Amino acid sequence: MTPKISFQLSEIVTEFAKALPDCQLDSQGLDPIISGVAAIDKAKSGEITFVSSAKFVNALKETQASAVILDLKTPSHLPCIRTSHPRILFAKVLEKFYQPPNPPIDIHATAILGESVQLGSNVAIAPYVVIGDRVKIGDNVTIYPHVTIYNDVEIGANTTIHANSVIGDHTQIGANCILHPSNIIGGDGFGFELAPDGTWYKVPQTGYVIIEDHVELGCSCAVDRPAVGVTIVRRGAKLDNFVQIGHGVEVGAHSVLASQVGLAGGVSLGHHVVLAGQVGAANHIHIGDGAIIGAKSGIPSDVPAGVTLMGYPVVPEKDWKRIVIAERQLPDLLRTVRKLEQRISDLEAQLNSNDQPI
Repeated sequence: MTPKISFQLSEIVTEFAKALPDCQLDSQGLDPIISGVAAIDKAKSGEITFVSSAKFVNALKETQASAVILDLKTPSHLPCIRTSHPRILFAKVLEKFYQPPNPPIDIHATAILGESVQLGSNVAIAPYVVIGDRVKIGDNVTIYPHVTIYNDVEIGANTTIHANSVIGDHTQIGANCILHPSNIIGGDGFGFELAPDGTWYKVPQTGYVIIEDHVELGCSCAVDRPAVGVTIVRRGAKLDNFVQIGHGVEVGAHSVLASQVGLAGGVSLGHHVVLAGQVGAANHIHIGDGAIIGAKSGIPSDVPAGVTLMGYPVVPEKDWKRIVIAERQLPDLLRTVRKLEQRISDLEAQLNSNDQPI
């Protein structure tokens, strides 16, 4: 059983003041003991909650929480911690109170390890894990049940690989990564050529995949190996569930890809790119640093750095909004056109009846 943890509100402020210099206690003359974190509508006495936007301000008046994390301006009748980065502070407070369960630091009897496997210290290998030959696993790595790791893979320290994931041969995974369940890393890229006889000839996929440090992959992502060379997800990138990374793709550092994004072969992303849900990118295009692409957008060609684009195919955000507004006006516009057509027809008939040229 996990022991109960509690802190005074002022202790939390003191602990995080260095990471968030503008973090400040607005105590309302109180310094409550905090023993947990909860949503604003579920919080009880002794718990701290969090308000991230104006739409939750009314709920703040009704909450039973003992304290709240807020921005620098939102009024509060409760003791609160204020910062210009309330979501980051909320995440740090959550880390204080929640520790995810881990398998014991051990190699389970049902795990299968190949030849010349190198294990660091404090490695946890859960039931039914299969590890190939010449695999190198760093310190404090956790591997959950039914993970399969092919030959010649390297996994950096403090990385966690969740259940049912498959890591293809020669893959390199950095330190402090998290791979959620059912990831497939290093599967064959989608490479086929149409042969003279009308059949599709498979191009061997002999490359490999690199996942750099501090990368997190949501459930059921696929990162494919290329025919030659490397597919790479750079440091700090975050991928949501069901993201497809094609062969030879480069995902830039600290980029964020939401669910069901699909990147065709050879696409390259700069750093801090944001792709919303279901964005698709065509082969061998480049998306510049800091670009933002709205949900369900299609990207047929290169995207400059720093722009925000939306639509299918993508256009600047302002143009996309004008297009959407115009589309909504189409039914009325069609009715107007039909009325104008009828008036023109009536005028033509009237002129013809008067033997007047049109």
